[in-house]
Formats: sequence, C-alpha cells, structure tokens
Amino acid sequence: MELDLKNISNLETEDFGGFVAHPVTGTFAATISGMQIADAIDDDELFAALHSAWLKYQVLFFREQELTPDQHLAIGKRFGEIQMQGYAPSLDGHEGVWVQEYPDLYKGVVADINWHADSSFRSVPTRGSLLYALDVPVSGGDTTWADQCAAYDNLSPHWQAFAESLTCVHDNLWKNWRRVLEQNGGKAMEDVRKFLPPSEHPVVCTHPENGRKFLFVSELMSREIVGMNERESRAVLDFLHAEQTRPEYQARFHWEPGSLVLWDNFSTLHRGIFDFGQQHRLMHRVSFNTEWRA
Repeated sequence: MELDLKNISNLETEDFGGFVAHPVTGTFAATISGMQIADAIDDDELFAALHSAWLKYQVLFFREQELTPDQHLAIGKRFGEIQMQGYAPSLDGHEGVWVQEYPDLYKGVVADINWHADSSFRSVPTRGSLLYALDVPVSGGDTTWADQCAAYDNLSPHWQAFAESLTCVHDNLWKNWRRVLEQNGGKAMEDVRKFLPPSEHPVVCTHPENGRKFLFVSELMSREIVGMNERESRAVLDFLHAEQTRPEYQARFHWEPGSLVLWDNFSTLHRGIFDFGQQHRLMHRVSFNTEWRA
C-alpha cells in the first residue's frame, strides 16, 4: 500500500481491510475501529495493515480492547524487541510489562510531566509503546501527543537547515526526573546516572521506516545544544519547544477502561495531564526497540 504520509486532512475514514482508521487531526493520529489488536498477533496480513496504519498516522487509538499480559507482550514483540525498563516495576511473571499505577508511582512529587519522547536519553531511544488502561479516573488523566514530522515540515527552510546542523544532549536527570529521584533518595539518582548516562542525538532525525524528517528534542530531556553557551542553547531550545508543541500539532486522548494507544516514539512527543488528584489510575505499558538511524 502506497502511503501519503504528509496529508490526512482530507480523509474522513480509511479502510485498511481488517479495520477502519478515523483521522483525529489534520496531520496525524487516528482512532481504530473494527478490530481487537490481539488478533494481529498471529495474523500476518492484519499485522501488516496495522503496521502500515501506524507508520502513516503515528498514533493509533483503540477502545474496548481485551488484552491479557501475555497478549500485550506478544503484540509488542511483533513490532520489535521488548524494552526492559530497568528502573520501573514490571508485572509479576511478565517482565517487560511496565506497571504504571498512580498516585503511587511518583509519590505525589510530580504535578505534571513535560513533553518528551521516552528514553531519548538512551543511545537507542524507545521505538514505540503500547499503553493499556485497566482502571482510570472518573475525570482527568488524559494524554496528549504532538506530531514532530509536522513540526519540522512547517519550519522555514532557513530554520530547517539550521536545526539539521545541531546536536542536542538528552539527559534523564534533566527537569522533572531529577525531582522524582531526589524524593526517592540520592542513591537512586546515583544509580540511574551510572546506569543511564546522557546521550547526544541530532536535533533533526530521519525516520528509519518512512524516511520523513522530524524534530528530536523535548522539554523534559533536552539539556543543551552541543557547542553553544547556555544562553544560546536555551534560546534555540525554547524556540523549538514552542514550535513543536503548537496546538495544531497535538492530539489529546481521554482514557477509558480497555483503551489502548500505540504510538511512534521517534516522531511524536507526549505528555500526561496530571489533573486527577488522588484518583486511582492503573495502566500496563509495553515498549519496544528497533533500528535507530538518525
């Protein structure tokens, strides 16, 4: 299937054979109807269609899914190698299924999370994730994604060329994570620094599967631009952060029990909206890795 990767604004729905994609915005993201994602585990044709939809829309929203932990891992393995978090709790008996339970996970120290791409501080960032909701707040607790292909495409040619010349340091202890780790003790912070040192990545990367260029910086992880002083670096990063999270590049999802989201972690940013107080929120996440080619 030949994909028009840059313009979905004129699409009402798109039939992929085993399911239908309903575009959510004019540039990316779609709600998927007509399938259980677990059915793609052993169905090569259905999985190929799902993979094509994922490459086109970058973020896929599913409702009313029935997914066991074994199935969650199995569908993740269809996309790539399961990422072991190392610093986050896994579900008992299911290593690789990350348990995200609130308000316990961050012990109340984080009011919100800045925009980020997961594990951008690694030399090989997370390729994608499948986040599955088991219990959600009555209100609040949405997640928002931002399209980094559109953010790059809409920069002026001068800014595109300038951004392509830059390299950024990504640091997992920059901003919010430092506060989290400090609340959990200095030893934890030392261990994570030793286990996960900062990495450098180009500010503009080329997607290894569809060839599109995208911005690869974020408020949460981008510490500095290599070769610039602090004032210069902050000016460049502040401009890029403002551009890459413009409302027209965003898609927001309200969770329900049984909801699942599959997203491309290379070409999108995301952030959780922590507006649900002490309400309970239980999610299972499986992340996977593939080739990284900047």
